[in-house]
Amino acid sequence: GHVTPKPAPVCAAEDDRNRFTDFVPGKDVRSSYYKFQNTPVSKIDLGLTADQETHAKELHKSLHIYDSIAEVGYYDGLLDDIERSGAASVCASYTIDAIPFDLVACLDENMRIRPEDWWARSTIESNLAFIEQMIAHEGDRVMICTRHADLMKAKQTGKIGLMLDCQNTQYIRNDLKQLDHFYNLGLRRQQLSYNFQMQTATGCMEPRDGGVTKWGARVIGKLNDLNMLVDTAHCSSRTLLDAIDISEKPISFSHAGMRAIAPNNPRTHTDEGLKKLADSGGVYGVVGVPGTLVPGSDKASVADYINAIDRAVNLMGIDHVGFALDQPKAPSSAEWFTAPDWPPEAVAAVSVTAWPWPDLFLGLENQSGYINMTRGLVAKGYSDDDIRKVRGGNDMRLVKEVIG
Repeated sequence: GHVTPKPAPVCAAEDDRNRFTDFVPGKDVRSSYYKFQNTPVSKIDLGLTADQETHAKELHKSLHIYDSIAEVGYYDGLLDDIERSGAASVCASYTIDAIPFDLVACLDENMRIRPEDWWARSTIESNLAFIEQMIAHEGDRVMICTRHADLMKAKQTGKIGLMLDCQNTQYIRNDLKQLDHFYNLGLRRQQLSYNFQMQTATGCMEPRDGGVTKWGARVIGKLNDLNMLVDTAHCSSRTLLDAIDISEKPISFSHAGMRAIAPNNPRTHTDEGLKKLADSGGVYGVVGVPGTLVPGSDKASVADYINAIDRAVNLMGIDHVGFALDQPKAPSSAEWFTAPDWPPEAVAAVSVTAWPWPDLFLGLENQSGYINMTRGLVAKGYSDDDIRKVRGGNDMRLVKEVIG
């Protein structure tokens, strides 16, 4: 389970942690850190006939994709990867509370990210400033979406639409007004806990599963009042069940695996929870993490991913399944594992033995491989309408119903 970082490239790091790094396209040293940043994904034979290949290509050009978690950082060329996917438009949820985008230096030494930077209010604020600069530079091809109408505008204009989320409630502390504040700045989805126990709820790696706390129930109520999506992706099994019961609105289960496929991986959930989610009108994003797709392995292919999606559809119904690549390609492994949520035993539990793990997700190493998902669903015999639902329609329906 030990992660061996790849050799870091020669690149300069700023000594002044308080200086915000301007968003300057083409100047980001991270663009050359990993093999699959801005390079073609692996070619995968999915057994399609020539006619099916033609149909999949034409269908993909018409798709309005929604990825429940596309990335959790930023590297120069991320937008290029998304555009190279060839879809009509791509929208995605984008995490803003994990790491400060501007402090990622692709270095395994002299790092600027500290454990206290994770899930901090200051991190959210710096990332919002970073995104504001990104929009200023790249507004002709990317936009922030805060409602369903914005997703439709992204579709009409062919832009990348980003809808902002947080994966932990640590920044809220004892103050529900934090949700009001960041809602007003664009936040639209809130996960109740990350890997371990939070004041709100239990995470998926906590040995004692207490579910949603009384404070967590108040947080859910506040999210309902704000028309924000409640998310339970990194949460425990009981937290998922409790959140469904407590929330007055359908919830998002944005990025996780299935325990029936990978029973020893804590980033998975039970059929019971998934069925209950579907019955309540929620949407499940099948996560593109190899260890949740091939038990005990750090390597998987788009074919394994399609098999997992197909199992979820058979279990939950076509109206409740989406997808999430959940790719962390911006930081080095040493930077990523400064997180207090990822001690060595937690890393080993999810079968991460190489970094970055998307390099071992064959055919989907970056977002330009979105077309391979379309090819895989065509090969499985899915109708065009059902493919549209899984590739984005279900998540956008949930956004319209809960956020407006």
